[in-house]
Amino acid sequence: MTTVLVIDDEEPIRLLCSVNLAAEGIEVLEAADGPSGLEQAREHRPDVVLLDVMMPGLDGWQVAERLLE
Repeated sequence: MTTVLVIDDEEPIRLLCSVNLAAEGIEVLEAADGPSGLEQAREHRPDVVLLDVMMPGLDGWQVAERLLE
């Protein structure tokens, strides 16, 4: 089964992504900020990460850089 990690600081966006992905039979993980998204990615090793680049604190570009490391 494909696993997607949705990292977004806006709960309605995470919900929209989660509902639509789950309807297609995809396992969905969620994180509300960059640090928790990095933690989820390290722990669960998702196949795909949907990442909001405009988050407060650790923004999406910084998260992407750290994921690539």
